[in-house]
Amino acid sequence: MSVRERREDSRRPPERAGLQRWVETAGAHLLVVDPHEDDAGLIPAMAARGVHVTWVASMLDGLVAFGRTAPHAVLVSPLAPGMPAEEFVAAVRRDGTPCAVALVEDADLDDVGPAVLAGASALLGRPYRAEQVWDVLTHGPRPVTDTARLAVGPIELDPAAFTVRVEGARIGDLPLKEFELLRALMLQAPGLVTDDELVDALWGESARRPGSNTIAMHVTRLRARLEGAADVRRVRGRGYTLSVG
Repeated sequence: MSVRERREDSRRPPERAGLQRWVETAGAHLLVVDPHEDDAGLIPAMAARGVHVTWVASMLDGLVAFGRTAPHAVLVSPLAPGMPAEEFVAAVRRDGTPCAVALVEDADLDDVGPAVLAGASALLGRPYRAEQVWDVLTHGPRPVTDTARLAVGPIELDPAAFTVRVEGARIGDLPLKEFELLRALMLQAPGLVTDDELVDALWGESARRPGSNTIAMHVTRLRARLEGAADVRRVRGRGYTLSVG
């Protein structure tokens, strides 16, 4: 999570912050320690794979976030302030969590080498590519593909395979927005997901953020695809809930 995102999160009302905390603890998780912004869109790219990203700017914030979220993997830039990268990597590696080190333009081998010797398992270039980060996540000791899966009643969603099953039978592939909509509703089910949360989940920080009519259109289409397996209900003026049985 970037510095800007952390500032925005602190201003969110309790129900939105609650969803954010639930996502952090319920699914697959990646911690990024990097003073630079997420210019390449790693956060939404990993979200599409069912992985929540916490992005912090310093090593000390990274240690706090590491203890809070117990991530499946850590990606650290040697230029992040607070402590030497090799000390941070050594602390992360004590419990076996994979830790990748970023190769950034302003760093040299003197920055990266000690972190590798401390136990870093991979070197990734900036801007970060979701495919490379996913490779780090899937080769760790904890099966990230299992924790990324969601199940609510008869509905099972697998972000890695991009599939949805109802009572074990795979339904037709959902368009990306409907897939992300279903995942957001399942993460909070049977609780409420606000309109703003759904916009964040489906469109991120895009300047072209749609209105409630667009969300309602996607909800209508999703209801039809689920064929009664779940009730997607509108709470007027607030958001949507998903419930089964």
